[in-house]
Parts: sequence; C-alpha cells; structure tokens
Amino acid sequence: MFDVDAFVIQGHQKVIDYYCWLRDSTISDVERERFQRRIGQERDALDQYIEERLRGAQRAA
Repeated sequence: MFDVDAFVIQGHQKVIDYYCWLRDSTISDVERERFQRRIGQERDALDQYIEERLRGAQRAA
C-alpha cells in the first residue's frame, strides 16, 4: 500500500509544483491569485489524504 501512497503524494506534489511554476511565470495579478488559490486547494487535498491514511494506520495498529 505504501507504493500507492507514494504515488498519490507525488502526484499532488507535481500538481502543486506545476501551479507554482504557472503562478511565478504569469504577469497578471488575477491569474497569480487564481493559481495561488489552486495551490492552496491542492495542499489541502494532500493534507486531507495524509490525515486519512494516518487515521487508517492508527486504527489498524
């Protein structure tokens, strides 16, 4: 199961990195804010995934 977890986490991180690159390369403040919001959403989704996996591991122990 750890391989799946690593894959999902890496996928979230790739999306975050991509949106960071987009945010840093745009000249529009509106787009920069939109990308920053999307980065926050993706980080929240990643945090939620990790929390759920930790809770599942604690129940199994």
